[in-house]
Amino acid sequence: MASSSSPIDEYNGVFRWVLDVQSEWPCSDNIKSGREAALFWAQENDNRRALSFLTAEEHEKVLRFYHIRDVKLSLGSQLLKRCAVVQSCRVPWSESHISKHENHKPCYVPRNGSGKHLEFNVSHHGSLVALAGCTDRDIQIGIDVVQVDTVKDLPRVRQEGWSSWVRTYEAVFSDREVQDIVTWEPSQFLDGDDLLRAKLRHFYAHWCLKEAYVKMTGEALMAPWLQDMEFRNVQTPRAASDLSAMDSTKDWGEAIPDVEVWRDGKQVTGVKLELQAFRNDYMIGIASSRLDVPFSPYKLLDLQQDVYSAAEAS
Repeated sequence: MASSSSPIDEYNGVFRWVLDVQSEWPCSDNIKSGREAALFWAQENDNRRALSFLTAEEHEKVLRFYHIRDVKLSLGSQLLKRCAVVQSCRVPWSESHISKHENHKPCYVPRNGSGKHLEFNVSHHGSLVALAGCTDRDIQIGIDVVQVDTVKDLPRVRQEGWSSWVRTYEAVFSDREVQDIVTWEPSQFLDGDDLLRAKLRHFYAHWCLKEAYVKMTGEALMAPWLQDMEFRNVQTPRAASDLSAMDSTKDWGEAIPDVEVWRDGKQVTGVKLELQAFRNDYMIGIASSRLDVPFSPYKLLDLQQDVYSAAEAS
């Protein structure tokens, strides 16, 4: 059975987890990439232990990635999915298989037809893996995590100009959203690269919300209605350092609930959305099809205490 120290703590709403794979499996950004490098990385003690909790198929899927950072993200994603099933559905780790809906969206359905089901969604970017799940069968969930990588984006923005850079992504946004992103200005005066950094955070706030909504529906960013769905009056959540300048260890920034979404010119009222800032350069967006099912607070998981303990106790 699952560990008594469950990170879900018997919560009946939508539970939300985050795992920082770089903190759990630290390694240099300069480590070599490629199949041989992945296999060498997999032989290190802590990494070998983590991989031992996967099936042979999952093991192969994780190690097929070229870059070690992607290996770690894939491994973290696999472990979180299995742990979510074990903890929320109270089944042994060996039975925590992942199923798929007709639209290929992952879920957990007990093979014997008896017991709890789990609806969940996973996202990863940078060094974070985020998972949201709920044992209510009549719910759809989407989650997306983005890292605002200004080191990567700023050179292109300077070269192309802000408006041109944004319009590179206009297939994803409505005309109104593009105009909002292009013309948006922060409330405080900024100039130069500081202004561009603030604008990039606002762009990624839009992107994160759209990804979460689309993932909730089970469709991809190529959905034919993508430009007919838009977010209005989007607020950019303040980073953790902006909320607590005296505490550099603070992880959680501002949360923006009650996001306004429109589709085909009409406001959508049956979807709950929230945008959460994490540390200084991450945002996590979540979308749920149920207004009456609450979101739990996010929990930053510890592999040893929250994941390995569940795998070894079941």
